[in-house]
Amino acid sequence: MFVNRTLLGFARPAWPSLTLTVLAGAAASGAGIGVAFSLAATVSTVLGARQTTADITTPLLLTAGFTVARAGFLWLRDQSATTTAITVKRRIRLELMEKVFRLGPRRPGRRGAGEIRASVVDGVEGVQAYVGFYLPHLVVTLLVPVTLVGIVAVRSLPVALVIAAGVATVPLAQRLWSRLLGERAHVHWDAFARYAAKLTDSVRGITTLASLGAAGRRATALAVEAERLREATNANLRSSLGVSVVTGAAMSIGTAGATVLAAFEAAAGRLAVGDVVLVLFLAVECFRPLQELQNYWHEGFHGVAAAKGIQEIRDAEPVVADTGRLVPSEPIRAPRITFDDVTYRHPGSDRDALSAVSFSVPGGATLAVVGRSGAGKSTLVQLLTRDVDPSAGRVLLDDTDLVAYPLAVTRALAARVSQDIVLLDGTIRQNVMAARPTATEAEFTDAVQRARVDEFAGDSPDGYDAAVGEGGTLLSGGQRQRVALARALLADSPVLVLDEATSALDAENEAVITDAVHDDRGRRTTVIVAHRLSTVVDADYVLVLDEGRVAEFGPPALLAAANGHWAALLAAHSSGLDEALTR
Repeated sequence: MFVNRTLLGFARPAWPSLTLTVLAGAAASGAGIGVAFSLAATVSTVLGARQTTADITTPLLLTAGFTVARAGFLWLRDQSATTTAITVKRRIRLELMEKVFRLGPRRPGRRGAGEIRASVVDGVEGVQAYVGFYLPHLVVTLLVPVTLVGIVAVRSLPVALVIAAGVATVPLAQRLWSRLLGERAHVHWDAFARYAAKLTDSVRGITTLASLGAAGRRATALAVEAERLREATNANLRSSLGVSVVTGAAMSIGTAGATVLAAFEAAAGRLAVGDVVLVLFLAVECFRPLQELQNYWHEGFHGVAAAKGIQEIRDAEPVVADTGRLVPSEPIRAPRITFDDVTYRHPGSDRDALSAVSFSVPGGATLAVVGRSGAGKSTLVQLLTRDVDPSAGRVLLDDTDLVAYPLAVTRALAARVSQDIVLLDGTIRQNVMAARPTATEAEFTDAVQRARVDEFAGDSPDGYDAAVGEGGTLLSGGQRQRVALARALLADSPVLVLDEATSALDAENEAVITDAVHDDRGRRTTVIVAHRLSTVVDADYVLVLDEGRVAEFGPPALLAAANGHWAALLAAHSSGLDEALTR
């Protein structure tokens, strides 16, 4: 018998249904005791010297009544237990998903999306047996055997002691096995979570694996993980079988020993013949809750093992602390963006990703951020969107430090379109409207037309209600980018961030994004991170980063005349050497 504090905490709000489950289980056991007494009375009547039909009919009717009542109470118990489990699982999943969203894109630790999915879906599912059935039945198991041993002791103390010894053996054996079972259950869960994570990654990357001819190698690696999972499962089952043998033997020996001893007591005249039958039925009823608890105990271990992963998510601290309390009194429009001596170092790194970066871009302007790979461009974007906070310095919109705002406010201030587009399984409309569910149809239409989504949505009979597939697989790369741009435009955030959004696009789709940015000029402040200079040549300001520091900043025309980094990049571009930016 064991109680997991984490799962017990989740179960507390469901106490009404938990209480009903306990009462229904206790009532079912009470009906079972009634069956035992009425059957014993029937046997005593049949074995009596004189009996009439009426004498036998009454205990038989009582037996039938108690049997029907027991079935009804068991049905009520299971319904209530299922309700409890559903309530608790819903609560856990809601809390976990809220926590995952609060953690944001930069989750601490090394738990990937596949492992989180395993905890939220399969792990929470494993909690059902523990919370819905094990916990309430534990209360019943503590009450019923003690009560029945007391009833038997009134008739024969030696017989009661035999039953008590068998009853005590069951939790003792479970206690001795609990550590081994717990360890193997955790090993089993870890193996399952790893396998689920790798399987999820493999399905997501099946196109890449096939194009590289690596599908066979990946399948072999998955087979190795599957074998580890099989071995962990078998080890867990062997442990469960061991404790089942011991506890099953204790129950059988206890029942048989009590019955045989009761027979000797009857032969010696210390018990009535009918009491021997009563002892047999009461012993069975005494061990029944223990047998049922045994089954829930094994299933419950999977829930306890999964609780480890659940608790890790609950205990995880976000990379960015949500301590801001300032809520803008009126909508922010096209703010000035200022980096004030900003330094940032990634956890575990021995060098700064950005070092003493300072610049200011007027509201409504377009800033182009360029530089070689590793120069710090993506880190700058992460700071602007508050995926991370500076190690030193400040990031300001107008004159307000971003950390002064709640995270929800900060992240609503910037809409981002990146190279790696994430579309959710659903329709074009659902993916675009996710940015602002309260948008009107006219606003939706304006956004999709400006992003030229209408050009390909019109080819489908479903129009904007056409499915995009999981991850947008039913759309081409350019179409996914257009949907993402429409989503960002509909968000109507005061800052628009294009993080290498055109790096993998053809000229036509690149022009779509460039035109949309030009059309919005002045309505919002735009930050464009790009390798292709064709995307940023019309920017109002250019920020050139080099090894995490500001190499140049200013209007592009002035920088071109200065014969520095920007001039060199323009020269490379005019020579058709855009790829020099990525060296």
